[in-house]
Formats: sequence, C-alpha cells, structure tokens
Amino acid sequence: MQCLRLKTRWKFSNPSSKQPCLPLPIRRALQQPRCPGSRKFSSRRAEDPDNQPERPDESFEQLIARFGHPGKWPKDQIFKASKNETLTNELERYYSRVQIFPILPLPFRGPMPRLLITYKEPMSKETIGRWRRAIWLYRIAWLVGIGYLINTYILSDSTNSKGHAIFDAPRFVPFSIVAREDVSPTSFILTLRPSHGVKPGVDPYADEWDKGTWSVEFKQPQLQIARSYTPLPPNSDVQDPGDLRFLIRKERGGEVSNYLARLPVGGKVEIRGPHPEIDLPRDITDVVFLAGGTGIAPAMQVAYTLLDKRTGDERPRIHIVWANRKREDCVGGVDSSSAGSLTEDPLQSTGTIVRELQMMQNSHPEHLSVDYLVDEEGTFLDQTKISALTTGISQSSASTGSKLIFVSGPEGFINVLAGPKKWEDGEEKQGEVGGVIGRMGVTDWKVWKL
Repeated sequence: MQCLRLKTRWKFSNPSSKQPCLPLPIRRALQQPRCPGSRKFSSRRAEDPDNQPERPDESFEQLIARFGHPGKWPKDQIFKASKNETLTNELERYYSRVQIFPILPLPFRGPMPRLLITYKEPMSKETIGRWRRAIWLYRIAWLVGIGYLINTYILSDSTNSKGHAIFDAPRFVPFSIVAREDVSPTSFILTLRPSHGVKPGVDPYADEWDKGTWSVEFKQPQLQIARSYTPLPPNSDVQDPGDLRFLIRKERGGEVSNYLARLPVGGKVEIRGPHPEIDLPRDITDVVFLAGGTGIAPAMQVAYTLLDKRTGDERPRIHIVWANRKREDCVGGVDSSSAGSLTEDPLQSTGTIVRELQMMQNSHPEHLSVDYLVDEEGTFLDQTKISALTTGISQSSASTGSKLIFVSGPEGFINVLAGPKKWEDGEEKQGEVGGVIGRMGVTDWKVWKL
C-alpha cells in the first residue's frame, strides 16, 4: 500500500487507494504496511477475528459514542470495521480532518487557549500548508513577545540594580564622550556615557561604590592595548546615572592617555570592567591616604564610599595628602590646618578637583581633612610628614577598629613610599611593605598600594 505522508502529525491515504492510512495502533492491529518515514512498529499480530463473537453492525457515530476515539477501539472492532466499506470510508474521513493546536513549549502550554478547527471534508495540500505556516508564525511571534517582556521587565531591572547592565566582562563596552574639561595644561576630565543608555532612577554602579575602590580598562584600538583608570565620584554636574568621570594626565609616551587626549566630544571609547581593587571593611576608624598626581581619584573614591554611601556605619576620620609637582595641578588648594581654609569661597580661583575636595570637606568637616604638597614650592611628602599623621592618630584614638594607609599614584611614587608591587601567578599583588613606610616599622596600620 502506498501512503502520502505530510510533514505534520496527520497522515492521508493515497487518493487512488481504497484503504486509509490509519494511526500506528490501528495499523498494527490490521497488520498493514507502515507509511514511509513512520516509526517502526512491533510485529506482534492481533488475535484472529474469526474467533471473536459476532456483534451487530453499528454506525460510525455509534462506535464513537461507545468507545470514543478510534484509537481506543477494541481490536476485534477494528478488524470488523476494516471489512465494512462504509466504516472504512468514515475512518478515512475522520483522520483526514485537520485539527490545529497552537502548541507552545512548557510552561506556557497550559494557560494558552486551544484553537480547534475541524473540516468535514479533506483539505488540499495548499490549504494545509498555509495553516501550518500560520501556526508557526503564531508560535514565533508569541515566543518573541514573551522574550521581550522578560528581558525588559525582569532581566533589565535585576541587572541595572546590581550594576551589570552597563558592563559585560570580559568584553569591551562602547561609551560616548559627552564632556571634556581641562584642569591643568597636562590633565583633563572626561565624562563618558554608555551607548545603550540606563534606566532612569537606577544607579548602575551602586554595588561598586558601596564596596570601595574600583577601576575600568580603556582600550587603545590601534595598538590593541588597555590601561586601567579610576572613576571619580559622581557630583551635581552629572546629568545621567550612567555617566562616569575620569581624571586623565597626558603622559609623554603614554599610548592610551595620548589616544584619549586626541578624542573629541562625541567620540567613542571602549571600556571593560568593573575591576574591584579593595573591599573596604566595615570597622574602619582611621584612614591616611597618600596620593600623588592622578592618584587623587582613588582617594576621592574612598572618601565618597565611607562618608556618603555607607550612611549606616560609623564614619571614620580620613586624612588625604595630595602631592603634585606643580601648583597648576591643584590651583587654590589650601591645607585643612590653615586658618580659614573652609570658610573661603570654594568656587573662586580653584581647580575642579580642588573644588570638589573642598565641597566634600564642607559636607564632612569633622571627618575629612586634606593637605596639599607641591614640589616646586618646596613641600614634600617624607617620613616626617607620614610619621606625624600616623603617630598623632594612634595616640588620640583608643578604638580597636581598622586603621588603613593607602598609597596611590605613579609607579615611582608608590615604590618610594611603600615599596614595589609583586607579580605572582600572572597577577599583580601587594608585595611586602617597603620604602619609607617600611622603614618606619608601622605595625598597627594596614598598608594598601593602589
């Protein structure tokens, strides 16, 4: 027997054949040849119908009412129906009807309404093909809609709140330069904004600011190299919650810094991260931060985290010493110990970074102090200065909490004050404390090199 099999769950008999191509259980019982491409069935033979007791003939409708679906009919009734031309034709027409179910993958299958269309006469191949295409288009459109809703209202909310919607480590993410401000002849501040935007009212970097210091990598596409830079804390000038600001010094021979200096407003940069540096403990009581040049950015991060973000913790005392080669890098900076330093107008004749430091001091006058050292003015960061800070704090503080010394800046600055870092197992680690601080023999302070 030849069978015409469509790529559906239903089979149709050859129009030239008088026997229907029935479902597998019925074909097994009737011992008919299987349709091409169908699953091989068992060779078990049904009982001989001649041994079955005779029953009066029943119509197709009566058999349906009595047994239900033809697949549930007893084997003897199937044999009997196969010898009845009227029942055979009815069976063929029954299995030629098209039932369309927009079946969807679990768990979306259950709640969906079921569409059932039944035709009394067999449908043409063209009509069946159109219905099949319509069903698949319906399924695809439904699944795409569900995926969009999940991504928009579930995944985006959870990732934005945790800060992972911006970055996609280890890949680089495009950012746009929305502002540039020169703070000295050699330094400038870049304000960057993610290209795909951020959901309003959500801080995508909340986790990073709460933990402590962190950085990102800038990519130089021509040379395929990357350098790490530390974001500045947000201020009132930030227009978008996804904006990041970076203090960058144009160094002679610096591939990435010179590349960034050439980019105009509206240009594109690629960033990878975030890279956490230190997870600040909760029991900090005193911090001395020795910053050189652009190393002031991590110092501002620490002050922002401990004094502004961790509002529920007891605020520690933070003393920042910012050392620069020239006064032009810290115009208007006055030591906290100088009389009237906090009463002067911070908006007049001051550099951008100095102005932000003074605003932080005004917000936390009892917990934050800043000193400025300039090489060309003969003020240097030496052992006497560091010893005066650590000794004075140790004598005045009876607390048993953590006391931290941070050293941040150019490599030579860190090596002189705290000794070089150490490469181990392919990673840059803290290494032993050396330099000026190592010779001081400080024992009750934890030293971190950034």
